Amino acid sequence: MSDLENSAEAAIDAVTDTAAEAAATARGKVDQLKADLKEQADKAREAAREAYDKAREAAKEWADHAPEQARAARERAQKMAEDSSAKVRAAVQEQPMAVLGAGIALGFVVGWLMSGRKN
Repeated sequence: MSDLENSAEAAIDAVTDTAAEAAATARGKVDQLKADLKEQADKAREAAREAYDKAREAAKEWADHAPEQARAARERAQKMAEDSSAKVRAAVQEQPMAVLGAGIALGFVVGWLMSGRKN
């Protein structure tokens, strides 16, 4: 073999070795990226699971307290209605003519508004 052939063969061997090393390095980096991506996906899955659990617990608490809150609101509304009714009764007993006049005036206003007349 000539020097040129030996040089060419040595160059080919060097390129082959370099390509093999590059392929091995690339394979290692790809494997590391796969592992990193899997780890990130696992973290994201766990965060989503925790968020879902928190939302489910909040919804359950709201559903558990909803009847109690509705009952309390109904009681407040009933109390307000009773108070208003008592105030109206007291006003009628104290000033029956003023209440009658206010009722008649209100009737006229409602009738005028409902008549649909335009100027």
